[in-house]
Amino acid sequence: VLKLGSRMLAACVIVLAASARARAPVWRSALAAPRGAVRCSTGASPLVERLDAWMAATGRDETPVAVSNADTVSRALSDFWAQVCTTADSPFRERALALPFLDADARAFSRLMAHINTCSEVCETLGSELFVALRHPGGTSGDEPPVPCPMLLLRKTAGAGASESESDPYWDEDDDDWPEESALEGVGAGGTAAVDNKQVLLETRSWVEAVICHMGVCPFSNSADRAGLPQGGVSYPITKTRVADEIYLEFWHQVQLLDQTDERLLSTTLLITPDFMAQSPGGFDQFADTLNEALTLLGVEAQMQLVFFHPEYTFRDGKDNTGAGGSANYARRSPYPMINLLRTPQVRAAQRGIPTGSVYDVNEKNMGSVGVKQLERMLQERDWSPVLKRHDYCPHAPRSE
Repeated sequence: VLKLGSRMLAACVIVLAASARARAPVWRSALAAPRGAVRCSTGASPLVERLDAWMAATGRDETPVAVSNADTVSRALSDFWAQVCTTADSPFRERALALPFLDADARAFSRLMAHINTCSEVCETLGSELFVALRHPGGTSGDEPPVPCPMLLLRKTAGAGASESESDPYWDEDDDDWPEESALEGVGAGGTAAVDNKQVLLETRSWVEAVICHMGVCPFSNSADRAGLPQGGVSYPITKTRVADEIYLEFWHQVQLLDQTDERLLSTTLLITPDFMAQSPGGFDQFADTLNEALTLLGVEAQMQLVFFHPEYTFRDGKDNTGAGGSANYARRSPYPMINLLRTPQVRAAQRGIPTGSVYDVNEKNMGSVGVKQLERMLQERDWSPVLKRHDYCPHAPRSE
């Protein structure tokens, strides 16, 4: 059992060597494994035998295989990031994640790989300590025989001091600019160290109640506990990690939870990341872009929409968002960085009721009536009582027939 922060990652090892030669085991976990664990079926199967034979035929006798039962992109990515986040604890130079139940042709699987490559630009482990290559039955790779099912090969770098490009087929020379490590330290708005989870939750819920609900930033949020169309519960998971690799793992886990829960029980999720990019709005934007890309590139947008919040959020809409004109930004300036997971059918229903452009215009007017100075003071002091004392905010007008 491997421990990652507060999450336990279980991996039950079963030796299922089909060939006569001894080789690394096929790693499998129970169907009821805790979150973060790779889910897969149990017991020997022809697929496992074919995988074992392929690993031996390609000279990967020392490479263990995790066989996932993921049948959706979100589940596959959750299993992938679980593997990435246990890299430091793994004694193996190379590991494989087999995805036999994922319905993805070679082109779709290449898009998944393209998304992973984009994510590597903002990660601490992936792209630095670990590189990934894909294999697909519909593609070829040198003289290798066709792989039995879609597979991701994860390989550690040669080690400290070695050249990253040293004969490594996983190496990608594209290295985008990224904030210095000091800029990634977790702090809340105002530069103070992030507090414990209880305080993070209290401050976030107070902000949601005052700004999102009372001021009407989201006209479909009745309270910090009820939102959406139809009305359902609101979840506030908190992760204190500072690294993008682990944020991705938690994000895709939350996507699955939202997808598997009745919308009247759970309408929306606010994933709070208080120690991640709180002082680096640019870095948080770059991270957010990788998730927005996933919606369209991987076809997740039919299921999920995302809204991002940050203590220093600035709309990228071409308007003057500085000085007095910056009051509209406070509709997205939350106490801590957050990712809001929304159900696409509910978003579409909301847009049919109130035009999106109208929501932005009304929010800008209401924020302007409070003013930048007071909005910033409330954010710094975590006190939104002045907002709650007013009851004259402009209402959102429904779409005319």
